[in-house]
Amino acid sequence: MKTKNKTRSEYDYRINELKDARKECFGMGADIEQIWRQADYDYIPHHIDGKKKKTLVSRDDNLGIAGRFVELGSDNWQSDIASVNPYIKITTAMSILVARNPSVDLSPTSKKYENRTLLQKELYKKSWEQAKSLQQLKLFIFNLSKYGWAASRTYPYHLKNKVKLMTGFDPDNLYFGKKEYETKEVDEYNGIFRENLNPFMVYIDDKTKPNNHMSTRDWCFAKWIPFNMLEKEFGKSPNWKFIREGTSADLDPVNPKSTKKYVSKNMKLAYFYENLDDDVFSVIVDGIPLVEIPLQIADMDGRKYLSLTHTYWTPRHGESPMGIGINEAIRGEKNLFDKMRNMTIDQIILSIYKMFLYSGTDQLDGEGIIKIRPGIGKQVAEPKNVTWLEAPGPGKDSYNGVDMMQNAIDEASAVTKPLTGQEIGKTAYEAAQASEFSLRRLGTPLGNITDALEQDAQITMVINRMIYSVPEIVKITNSDLIRAYYEEIKGDTDLYGRDEQGNFEAKIYPEVQFNLDTDNEGRLIESEDQKFFRVHPKGLDWKGTITVKGQSILVETKVLQKSQTLELFNILVPLFAQPKELVLKSIKQICKKYDVDWKDWVPDEWIMEQPKQQGQQGQGLFINQQQGQQAGGNMANQTILPRNEVKPGNSNMISQISGKLGSPAMAMGR
Repeated sequence: MKTKNKTRSEYDYRINELKDARKECFGMGADIEQIWRQADYDYIPHHIDGKKKKTLVSRDDNLGIAGRFVELGSDNWQSDIASVNPYIKITTAMSILVARNPSVDLSPTSKKYENRTLLQKELYKKSWEQAKSLQQLKLFIFNLSKYGWAASRTYPYHLKNKVKLMTGFDPDNLYFGKKEYETKEVDEYNGIFRENLNPFMVYIDDKTKPNNHMSTRDWCFAKWIPFNMLEKEFGKSPNWKFIREGTSADLDPVNPKSTKKYVSKNMKLAYFYENLDDDVFSVIVDGIPLVEIPLQIADMDGRKYLSLTHTYWTPRHGESPMGIGINEAIRGEKNLFDKMRNMTIDQIILSIYKMFLYSGTDQLDGEGIIKIRPGIGKQVAEPKNVTWLEAPGPGKDSYNGVDMMQNAIDEASAVTKPLTGQEIGKTAYEAAQASEFSLRRLGTPLGNITDALEQDAQITMVINRMIYSVPEIVKITNSDLIRAYYEEIKGDTDLYGRDEQGNFEAKIYPEVQFNLDTDNEGRLIESEDQKFFRVHPKGLDWKGTITVKGQSILVETKVLQKSQTLELFNILVPLFAQPKELVLKSIKQICKKYDVDWKDWVPDEWIMEQPKQQGQQGQGLFINQQQGQQAGGNMANQTILPRNEVKPGNSNMISQISGKLGSPAMAMGR
């Protein structure tokens, strides 16, 4: 039951339920964490047992993990090398499936949102570039392919830090001479952040169903945080006085071999818990709630979102969200492959380093058995009694058996030889085509990754609205400045307000750089040049369907890409001689199949002649668009004003005011 004690979290019991549920519920009878730990062990190149030289003779089929090992022998000449198939397959899959930032197609639900679609697309693109999220996506797919399940979170992240900025120093005595400092608070990061999570430390709703993200109603993840950092972030909590220094009592929420160990002491294990039904976000340390507030991610209609994104590699069961990863899929074949390959190597060694025998019984053990030791012999009185043991080589059947097991591993993993670059066709095109066909085997994982990216995109759209609709407030007390600012914004009530004392407040919205421009008709168009804009809050409201292009993240096959370009060229060029009204629709469909933009192929005059309603009106989406572009792209032509000095009559009052946001005097005109 939930406790009413405010010094103890009422969600402690729920977190423990989520922990217990994962082992049996999601493993469908198997310990899912044990399977993950086995994947950790198998992935790293190793000997079958580096300490005691053992070899695998059986496995536990119920758990699907390695079983009994037996010792090879005291002299250790036999091969005990484990194959690196898990390492090769997992890293190959990761390199193929993620090479670029994803791109999206947006379909607005009504004409009202049509003119904002291109803006939303640019905001999504900017969020990936700003946070360098591709690196987190790589880790996400790494976990996904290795464990069969991966989780990440997408959330607004604002990291501030107080620093002492050196403004003067003695050049003759750099380290110990007199220095002058200015204390300043800097933004290290402010925007959307995507964080890949350790699956061992993520616990999701036990009622979660695969391919149904709405079935996940609550979840939590754990993170080790140094005490001083925890105090810096949560020290203002009323319950902070109950937090004691020292490492958290929950020392090992997961297997110690599966999570990072810290040299630092005084670490606290914080649980971050989200619940949709209770509309709560809680941070719990040592059972004590430091934060308990409503969920922060919400759209314009008030619909709340979890920050969680998760998916599986391939299905384990129709009721389990935890899938089967590459290591688990190939483990049975890999164990047999290791045994056959090591036996083949042993036979090769025996055939090269021959053993010789001699008359007498002193080398026999109690049962009359001679131990085979390559290259071993003993001096005897009669050399004629020495007989060489002619050990045959492995033979064709051994090599065929090893190849057969490797092919079985390739098929089970879906990472076949063309994808790893081991097979090359007669021509470069044939090789690229073989890789393309092999890539279809990864269609299910790619589809699941695309689904996860669409979950992330939905969260991203909501957070973008939150971030870019929050202005910085600047009080203006000078009447001339107020009048100049009011005239520039044309009385737009979204761009100014008054506080409780009636003081005038300018609302300065964040500035962002886009690959956008407007044409002569005021339509919003894509541009190769980047320009600075301040997004008007009404331009952030958008509703529609989000579709992530799965192919957009894949590694590009240059040879096949060239071939497809030539093929498309030969198809389209003859159509350009026909009347535009007859062929344009067909050209658009053909380009859609090739996943290219039709505007990049048709003559420029065909684009210019498009009806105006097909363009996206950019007017009203940005604040002082022309002045903002000039200030961002041509600062050399601007009047650079002294610090804290803003004068009416100069161009672009918004840019002048925004340039003073970090200055000590926030009230203009004093």
